[in-house]
Amino acid sequence: MECLIYLLKVTACTVFFFGFYMVVLGKLTFFKINRFYLLASLLLSFIIPALRFEVKREMPMLETELVGMPDLKPIQPAPVQLIQPIMVEYQPEVTSKIDWVGLIPYAYGAVALLLLLICLWRLFVLLKHTGSYTKNSNGLKLITKTKGFTNCSFFNYVFINAAGLSATDLSVLLKHEQVHARQYHSIDKIILMVFKSVLWFNPIVYLYDKALEQVHEYEADEITSADYGSEAYANLLLKLAIAKSDMPLIHNFVKSPIKDRIKMLFHSKTKNMKKLIYLLALPVAVGLFWLFAVQVVYAQNIKEHKKPSKDFYKGALKGKVLDIKKEAIGLYTFYLLSEGNVYPIEATTFKEKIKVGDELIVYISAKGFNIKKTDKNGKVIAETKEPIYNATKVTTLTGSLIYEQKIENHAFLYEANKARSASSKIKTIKKDANGKIEKIVLNDGFFTINLNLQTQNIKDDNFKAGDQVLVKFIGEKLVAKNIYSTDKMIVLYSEPKKYLIKNEVLYNRFYFNDGKQKAAAIKNQPTEVAKPVMPKIISFSKITGDVQHKVSYMENAVIDIVNCRLEAGYVELDQLNGKMIAKNAVLKAKEGGSATAKIIVFNLKDGSYRAENGEGKLGVNIHDAVLEKDFLTKLNDKVEYVANDSVKMSKDRFIISLFGNARLFYKEIRLSGAKIVYNKKDNTVLVSDATMTSGDNKVKADSLFFDIKTKKAKLYGADLNR
Repeated sequence: MECLIYLLKVTACTVFFFGFYMVVLGKLTFFKINRFYLLASLLLSFIIPALRFEVKREMPMLETELVGMPDLKPIQPAPVQLIQPIMVEYQPEVTSKIDWVGLIPYAYGAVALLLLLICLWRLFVLLKHTGSYTKNSNGLKLITKTKGFTNCSFFNYVFINAAGLSATDLSVLLKHEQVHARQYHSIDKIILMVFKSVLWFNPIVYLYDKALEQVHEYEADEITSADYGSEAYANLLLKLAIAKSDMPLIHNFVKSPIKDRIKMLFHSKTKNMKKLIYLLALPVAVGLFWLFAVQVVYAQNIKEHKKPSKDFYKGALKGKVLDIKKEAIGLYTFYLLSEGNVYPIEATTFKEKIKVGDELIVYISAKGFNIKKTDKNGKVIAETKEPIYNATKVTTLTGSLIYEQKIENHAFLYEANKARSASSKIKTIKKDANGKIEKIVLNDGFFTINLNLQTQNIKDDNFKAGDQVLVKFIGEKLVAKNIYSTDKMIVLYSEPKKYLIKNEVLYNRFYFNDGKQKAAAIKNQPTEVAKPVMPKIISFSKITGDVQHKVSYMENAVIDIVNCRLEAGYVELDQLNGKMIAKNAVLKAKEGGSATAKIIVFNLKDGSYRAENGEGKLGVNIHDAVLEKDFLTKLNDKVEYVANDSVKMSKDRFIISLFGNARLFYKEIRLSGAKIVYNKKDNTVLVSDATMTSGDNKVKADSLFFDIKTKKAKLYGADLNR
């Protein structure tokens, strides 16, 4: 499609250049200069749109005011993981629809190629007649011909029908064709033939061809009539005017309009001073160059403006994009100037949709935080120089949506032992006359879980409505939209863990006394080993393939693989080698969760894939993906963590990153924040937008570093009075 846009720009250039020729230059008798202008302007029409230059301009500081902006609820960034997949069988039946827009480049190319082949065929036909000739003293190769194209020339080949021509007439004709040969006019004809094939849809290129041929004839007529007289030459033109030819590569003596040629013979010559008129073509060329080849970049020295204050938490920013760049950690950020402050905002997923100078409204949900990139040993190899903000929504000033963060919510999560786990708040507690708990209703703002406890004979006064709790259970039933009910609660913890209600029978089935999970508690669950997977093609816009080598190439494909759906702009499926490559891909788990990458490579033999996005790489075995989906994971008997949105682990599983209302528990200490990074190897925890609770003590900070071994914490931007 970019090629077609380029050709449309070329067409626009030809319109302006030829319009200037027709209005200003067409009536001048400087035929050589006119010939040069026509050829040069046609070449420039192809060159100018292909050039790329940047002009940087300093952008003045904006004074902006937000009016009527809605209040925002904090939303956390949420890259999520995949869930437990199942095997599917390959189904060759596919449905597709024709992408008519995608066919346009192929249709254009087919027509252009056909016209080029026709041009080559005509050249071949013409050269067939040049085998036998007689060479005269002026170097012309004379070929006698009575039918078809006659009294015309191609380079120094002249095709003559001498019937009805006197010796004088023949001498005049040869003189005329000699001018064509010496000025190499046939090269111009070949160039125009190629241009007409490439720009076959552009009517202006045909006018170029006609104008250039007319200039050729004017030039030859001017030189020839100087030797034989204008009247005698005009009579010969009229005499041969009945001869016609449809061969576009030759110069026929009377092919161009006779009336215009005779008028030009008797037209007074243009004064040399008027050659200065050709300088007027320079503004036309400069204007087209500025329009199609120059991109104005509005830049500003970011250091001239102050960074946002640390107290900025959430809201909407209105401003202009100053710069877009790739950070050392691999992420892309753009710098937004708003009310005199510059905000670095993460833009990896939508960087192609914005450019420097755009005026945007950006919605921010939390404080910015520094991001570090570590190697396999946990050593920091790159980090951001300043806090980076996360945008939950980006629009234009008119409200057109550019990006919006999508958060997937789940009623509960699965642990490795198949017990369900949910973090929620107590909505109501119902007790009987004896104070025994009959029912506890939990609600996290999205989902409701009814815990029916009549049969468990529990009396407890520690839990109250409004408490934040962590519950584990099985046997749930969906009783209404977003409402679940179960009478098989395993354990209910307060957060942080201070009180609990436990069903001893179920707890002993799923957990050891120290809280570790019993994987053996899962019945009829065989040990999973790596096994092959087979993709199921759902749809595509175009497919081609190599039947012999069992390779298929698909565009805009939708494919089911295991329990996930793959949507990609391009897919290469190699069945023989058990490999599938997806570009510009989104991999979605059917029960929630997704991963976006520029390239995803699937190994169909063992069910693994590798996603590449910028400098970051992630390798996952699809059959073990349930472990990545378990947002609550028991690390050991001392440390637990949970996150509403997602948990990501490094390849060696030493670095755990938690996103979205993330919490980590260590004995009586509870850490929570927008993002938590836990290093199991060093036993350290880094929390952004942090809250630390220990007993009745509570402290908040912009960021927090906690050493599990020493139980010491370093607070940054702390507010001890909150």
